[in-house]
Amino acid sequence: MMSSPPTHQPAPDQLDDDFEIAEAKLEPAVAAPPKQRRRPALIGLGVALVALGGLGAAWLATSMSETVDVIAVREDVARGEQITEDDLTRASINADPALDPIPETRRSEVVGQYASVDLAAGTLVTENSFSGSIQPAEGESMVGVAVTTAQLPSEPLRPGDTVRIVDTPNPQDDPPGSTPDSIEATVVSTSVDPETGQRMVNVVLPEVRAPDLAARVATGRIVVILMSRAGGE
Repeated sequence: MMSSPPTHQPAPDQLDDDFEIAEAKLEPAVAAPPKQRRRPALIGLGVALVALGGLGAAWLATSMSETVDVIAVREDVARGEQITEDDLTRASINADPALDPIPETRRSEVVGQYASVDLAAGTLVTENSFSGSIQPAEGESMVGVAVTTAQLPSEPLRPGDTVRIVDTPNPQDDPPGSTPDSIEATVVSTSVDPETGQRMVNVVLPEVRAPDLAARVATGRIVVILMSRAGGE
């Protein structure tokens, strides 16, 4: 009898390797997560922005809390009027280098001064708002009008009043048949001569009309008419 050739049996170690290879082929391939790279420059920029934001918030809070007391206008004051205590009030505002208001501590320096411009209620008083005396603005002139009480309104004139100086005829002449000539002006100040009792009314008007008014005043044949009160009264 012929004997069968011996069957080849794989070694145990080889079987284990074969199984591992087969399992590896069956497992799905899973990509490893990409490794993130940190950028120091971006991190530094973020930290800087956060710091700046904090500083900005702190500055804003500080600015909002820093207030100063200044002088404001309570009642309208016309140019040329003398400023009184009742015309002023106190206002608290945030400190702002763009503004130049007068501090409340200087109120006594402002009272008694004359308004250099029309001061509207609610506005702040600045160095340009007042002066110790009224000076004509550019393009204006000041003329002194000497008159008697008979040539003035019964109501006392005040700085800032609008008046009209009207020509009058000679005492022996007939009344004019047409509207007499007149010149409009703004009262700056008034005074009384204690010896003669004559009134002096200083007015400002356009400089082109100043010579004409001065010539009319010299004749003494004028009357002062009150047109409107200072401040629209």
